[in-house]
Amino acid sequence: MDIKVKMAKGCFYRNEMWFSPAYQRLTIGARDLLQCLYTEIRKTKVNRKWKEFRNGELSFVESQYTKLTGRCKQTYIVSRNLLIEVGFVKMTHRGGTCRGDRAMYRVLFCDDVSPQHQRWRRYPSENWANEIPK
Repeated sequence: MDIKVKMAKGCFYRNEMWFSPAYQRLTIGARDLLQCLYTEIRKTKVNRKWKEFRNGELSFVESQYTKLTGRCKQTYIVSRNLLIEVGFVKMTHRGGTCRGDRAMYRVLFCDDVSPQHQRWRRYPSENWANEIPK
């Protein structure tokens, strides 16, 4: 992660996401982690439209989070768990089995994710606390 590149990226959230119960439930640390994960997605213009790549292979570890935000490791863990619980992020690979093995995530509010897979839309009636790693 190059901080200069990370700081040059950005996005806007649609109002349907911004005012959703799932997004309103997020803490400031969780919102920061969601933004960090979202800016890890590679985007390329294909036929005059932006196409997103690597969603599902995103990794943003504790050390990167603490270096960028100045928050502690426990804030990272609580934020990650909250993002999984409300349905903004899905863990695709657990990680931690050997050196260099990182957890991988998929961000579920992107344009490449179909509406039936956007869990955050169903949040108050459903939650995904059972998918939080122990």
